[in-house]
Amino acid sequence: MLCHHRHSSTSPEAGYRAATSGAPLTGGARRRALALLSTLAALTALAPAARAAEPTREERAAAVALFDEGRALMAAGKHAEACPKLAESHQIDPGIGTLFNLSDCYERIGRTATAWIGFRDVAAASLSAGQAERERVARARAAALEPRLSRLQIVVPKEAALSGLELTRDGVALGRALWGTAVPLDPGEHRVAAAAPGHEPWETKVVIDKPGVVSVTVPALERAAEPDSAAGSGATSSVTVAPPPPARPPVTAPPPPQGGSIRRPIGMVGVGLGAVGLGVGTVLGFMAKSTFDEATEGGHCDEEGRCIDQTGLDLRGDAVRTGNLGTVVFIAGAVLAVGGAVLWITAPSAPDSGTASAGGRGRAGDAPFRARVGLGPGSAWITGTF
Repeated sequence: MLCHHRHSSTSPEAGYRAATSGAPLTGGARRRALALLSTLAALTALAPAARAAEPTREERAAAVALFDEGRALMAAGKHAEACPKLAESHQIDPGIGTLFNLSDCYERIGRTATAWIGFRDVAAASLSAGQAERERVARARAAALEPRLSRLQIVVPKEAALSGLELTRDGVALGRALWGTAVPLDPGEHRVAAAAPGHEPWETKVVIDKPGVVSVTVPALERAAEPDSAAGSGATSSVTVAPPPPARPPVTAPPPPQGGSIRRPIGMVGVGLGAVGLGVGTVLGFMAKSTFDEATEGGHCDEEGRCIDQTGLDLRGDAVRTGNLGTVVFIAGAVLAVGGAVLWITAPSAPDSGTASAGGRGRAGDAPFRARVGLGPGSAWITGTF
């Protein structure tokens, strides 16, 4: 029994050696040798592309694992599960042995046309690779399948062959050369469709369930309905115009809250805290400068900050830390001051209080609060009334 393992489909070296040896060749051997030489020349021309598309080591390992699993499933009689494994293996790393086993699997699940063309491809690849025994077996398997093939013939009569007619079989376009040709197909349901500009499309379903030729005739397509031309001929037609939707009532903004916006006091607080931060940051800056001056005047460091003893290093370190802290506090104070000022300026004004209650405590244009901010040496304060 011939055992079909995975083999590369591009191995013409043996045939090349036979073709270039000095031994006389018979007619059949001479034809095979010429075919092998042509294949070798084509492979040599395509070698860069083949190397670029060669699967990686990991992909080859996956292909081998799929092949082994597919063979095990076939041995267990689970051909419907084995075929997808073998097909994926061949897709990753094509090989003559894989294609032979895949074709054998397709034949066992009834996909006779796919198996038939697969065996023919195996025979052609085996011929190019100089594998005479495998070529013989593959051709025999393909020949044994031919009487069992189901074929579909799509006939297009002369009256149906419109200009621009397009035929599809199972969603695949068919060129005019295939019209009337009986093409081997796997048993099952197939769909044939026809379409042409200005005509109604046509489609039919064909079920192939036994060997032989099933013929389908495409009918003459009917013209598509012309658009209504009554308007162009002067005829009048009543058109119902839908009434416009009812107008929505205008959306009015709610009145501002009595007593002014809360953004003003928040902004005022932000300005006050910002002023405090600016003052504290300034004070810390002066303290850092004083500490650095102390180190310099005491002879512990020079004007450029180079210190000669530990006291100078400590004083300079204290000055740097105090200065950095002062910088952070100063920046935070500036941010708070600016943010508070923005809130204060953009806050809505308080409503006119000229119509206040009988107590008459409000005056037109008065703000709902009063506040004061102060900054002194080493201190800052804020007071206010609401």
